[in-house]
Amino acid sequence: MAYTTDYKCIPGLTANSTGLASSQFLFGKLASTAGKVIAPGTLNSTSNPGTYLGVIMNAPGALEEVEFADQGIVKVIAATSTIVIGDRVYSNSTGKATDAGTTDNGFFIGRALTAAGAVSDLITVKLNGNGGARY
Repeated sequence: MAYTTDYKCIPGLTANSTGLASSQFLFGKLASTAGKVIAPGTLNSTSNPGTYLGVIMNAPGALEEVEFADQGIVKVIAATSTIVIGDRVYSNSTGKATDAGTTDNGFFIGRALTAAGAVSDLITVKLNGNGGARY
């Protein structure tokens, strides 16, 4: 199974001082420090993320360049086995994909193109390209 596909990254971003070596295929967000990417922290589908979201496509060490995908089709690690094709997906607090639920006016970052059969499955997601959207 191929792990890469057609996606676009924001150029010139680096990992924070602790690095993101264990964050490949997880959601991340832009840090308050210009040009840095960090793990998502506490996020859920009903609160505004407060920053731009994307997927960390590589495994950068401290201050190394991050491939931070913000549009296109990407692989993401699932947090739940309940994601089905077409679900709105979002990030849980560990950066894994979760179904965004059905709450009106909630936030999501993309749509699942493949289903999750188990926790930690690698699924394919079509990103919105706008860092999180309301539905």
